[in-house]
Amino acid sequence: MEIALVAEKDTVTCFKLAGLKRVYSVKNAGEAEKLVNELLKESNLGVILIAERFIDQIHGMMDKIAERKYPLIIPIPGMLAPAAVKTDFIVELIRRKTGVEVKL
Repeated sequence: MEIALVAEKDTVTCFKLAGLKRVYSVKNAGEAEKLVNELLKESNLGVILIAERFIDQIHGMMDKIAERKYPLIIPIPGMLAPAAVKTDFIVELIRRKTGVEVKL
């Protein structure tokens, strides 16, 4: 399983430097939504990390995504944004998709 990142240029650069191969730079929420739709067609993706500022745009797709075991869609804060992602959201997402209770 692979991990993909959909985010703005600065965040993409950091993840590239960290060694992530599947990184995609987008400029706006419309581009993010289109790209996530394309990524959902790939069977080898286990996780899609998406910039938190774009997550509202894909909420309409969440029902379609929730029916599948993979990929997990995990929002991440942008470079300049405060980390507003709540760990409860991530813990619940992992539990729903895998049946495993984790503590962060």
